Parts: sequence; C-alpha cells; structure tokens
Amino acid sequence: MKIQQKVLFGFLGLAITGLLVACGNHSSATKTENAQKQTTVIAATGGNPKPFTFEEDGKLTGHNIELLKAVFDRLPQYKLEITKVEFASMFSGLSSGRYQIAVNNLAKNEEREKNYQFSDPIFKNSYVVIFKKGNSKAKEASTWADLAGLSTVGSAGINSTTAIEEYNKSNPDKEIALNYSSEDIKSQLQGVESGKYDFLVMDKPMFAYYQKEYDLDLVSKDISGSLSTDLMAEPYSYFVLGKEETQLTKDVNKALKEVIEDGTSKKINEKYFGTDYSPSYDK
Repeated sequence: MKIQQKVLFGFLGLAITGLLVACGNHSSATKTENAQKQTTVIAATGGNPKPFTFEEDGKLTGHNIELLKAVFDRLPQYKLEITKVEFASMFSGLSSGRYQIAVNNLAKNEEREKNYQFSDPIFKNSYVVIFKKGNSKAKEASTWADLAGLSTVGSAGINSTTAIEEYNKSNPDKEIALNYSSEDIKSQLQGVESGKYDFLVMDKPMFAYYQKEYDLDLVSKDISGSLSTDLMAEPYSYFVLGKEETQLTKDVNKALKEVIEDGTSKKINEKYFGTDYSPSYDK
C-alpha cells in the first residue's frame, strides 16, 4: 500500500512539474511573441538645445526626450530607440527611412511641411530677442528691419537663421550681420553678454531657463507682428515624422493627447521651466 502511495505521489509530482514547466514555457512564449510583434521606431535628436534635448551622464534627456518616452510608454506595439545625430541628419534620415521620428523642439515651416508629417503640437512656444543689459540698442521688434545693422549669431538650418537669410536676400541694403556658429546656446548667449554680438533671437521659455540657470547679464524684448510670423507661423513645436509614417503619426497623436490630458506633460514642463507650456485640446 505504501509503495502504491509513493508511486501515486511520484506521478502527481511529475504531473505538477510538467504543468509548471508548460505554464512557464507558455509565459515565455507569450513574452517572445509580444516582443516579436513590436515595431522598432528610431527617433533622432541633435542633442541640443538644452533643456529640450541634451546629454547628462552619457544619457539623452530633456523636456522633449521625456515627453517622447511618455508617449511611447502608452504605445506597447512600438519599441522606441533614441539616437543622437547631427541636426541636418535628422531630416535626411527621415527622408531615407533610417529614422521614423525627429525630436528637437522643431517648428513647422513651408519646406518641412512639403516633405514630412507633423504630430499634434507638443509645446506652446514664443520668441524673444535678447540683448545685453544696458545696451542702448535693446528694443522690442515687430519686423526684421527693426534689427537691421545689428549683429547676431545662429546655427545653420534653424528657424531664426533661415528667416534672417531670407530677410538679407530681400534687403541687401539693410542687412543683419549674421555670424554662423556651431556653439551651444549658452556660448551664444555669453557672446551677446560680452558684446561680441548685438542680439540673439530664441525661444522665450528656453531663455528663461538659461537666465535662471546661469544668471546672465541679459534682457529679453518681445517679438510681435510680421517678425513673429516669420519665425513661427504657428506658436508651437512638434515631433516630425517621415512622410510615409501615417499610422505612426496617428498612434503618436492619440498617446500625446493622453499625456497632455492626464497631466504628464504638465509635470515635465514644470520640471524644466517652472510653468506649463503644454498645448490644450478643445473638449
């Protein structure tokens, strides 16, 4: 009788072990299957300007980067990878399909709209013109002509640089002296502070961040009128996606709306800027 019980318990033990192994294999298979179903999305960023995108301890972070990750946390069908590239390479990479999305506090312009798709707005933006405190030339500006004869600095390809280039082409007798530079924003601001350049056009929230972070001897003046429109037809920045990424754009927009409406975007904004620059959705 005892032998029969031992045999019976032995069979039961084997059966239970087999069941557990089967369950474990099923769980592993499910995880593998889910992983195989994921589509890899490669996001490209230039890694500046801070605080929208930058490296810290060897890792990419910043407002735009955290917002993008929050969006893809709600999209389990995608596996997000973020890579740092040269600014111009973001767009050529989108065109070739090497990257699916670009994240760099990007605004719309006519040329970009011809070649790429845009997400819904991710950030409500505005521009200001920066001068050294006490500079007699410091003033508000409503047209580029208000800044004619002054010197500035900018990186090739960004909105303000492109707009100044167009103005100079149309107004060769009233040019703005544009100095091209690959310096980061902090160095460009220090160039204005030292008197190397007369002014710098930049995002209002970004200037507030740098002013607080580095206590610069600078002052901002408001931009309005046609100058504001030239710099940014719409007061927003966006994620930019490849022309063929229609489904990805729809999915990103759906998740982005959730991120904004549940307060996640607000928390990220307040972390970097002390206030909320999230766009709003009509109910």
